[in-house]
Amino acid sequence: MGWIIAGAVLIVLLILLLCNVTVIFDFNGDIYLRISYLWFTILKIPAKKKSNRKKKRRAKKALKSVAKVTETAALDEVKAESGADGSGETERGMENSKSDEKKTAKKLSLGEIFEVVKLVLDSLGKPLKKLLKRTKISRLRLEVICGGDDAAKAALNFGRVNIIVGNALGWIDSFFTLKPVNDLHIDVDFGSERTTANAYCEVRLMLIAALAFVFTLLGRAIRYYSSHDGAKSAVDKFIKK
Repeated sequence: MGWIIAGAVLIVLLILLLCNVTVIFDFNGDIYLRISYLWFTILKIPAKKKSNRKKKRRAKKALKSVAKVTETAALDEVKAESGADGSGETERGMENSKSDEKKTAKKLSLGEIFEVVKLVLDSLGKPLKKLLKRTKISRLRLEVICGGDDAAKAALNFGRVNIIVGNALGWIDSFFTLKPVNDLHIDVDFGSERTTANAYCEVRLMLIAALAFVFTLLGRAIRYYSSHDGAKSAVDKFIKK
């Protein structure tokens, strides 16, 4: 019975890891962005407007907290003025000197900064390429209507947009997995002075791919950190408090 439960739990975990994190991007004058996993919404732009009652309650709480802060600040000023014997200034001076020492201790030389940059690049290189290639972009739709002040400028804008879109699709396809474009329409409107654009796409990435990226990144960073003394001393100096 225990083996059956453990197997069922593993199957459920595997199914969850194989599910996609989905990003929906839609631009039609305004930007709409939604990041979701299964049926849970992680981020949504624009966000839902909260009720006015909650806003009023939060405003009242904020006013009360501000009033308390001002009262305590006023009391502290009165105490400081009443006991002004120079001790407060010396304590502040000591605190400022300590903070200056900490700041100087945290400063890195150019060589140490270079070691940190090499650590980041070595850790990110291959894992990031794999992560981007495992990211699938599908249902891409793009509509651009080019305009201009006159017919010549509208025609120039039409040519520029075609070049930009072609280069952008090639760049995206070289880094990501780009599915066939659903609808790509670029046209020119000689009677319009404005260029309008509408775009829609869906981006999907399996959760297990994101977790593999994180663990691979950490493993490569730890390995580089332990095998390079310069990177180790630079990181230790940077995180030293």
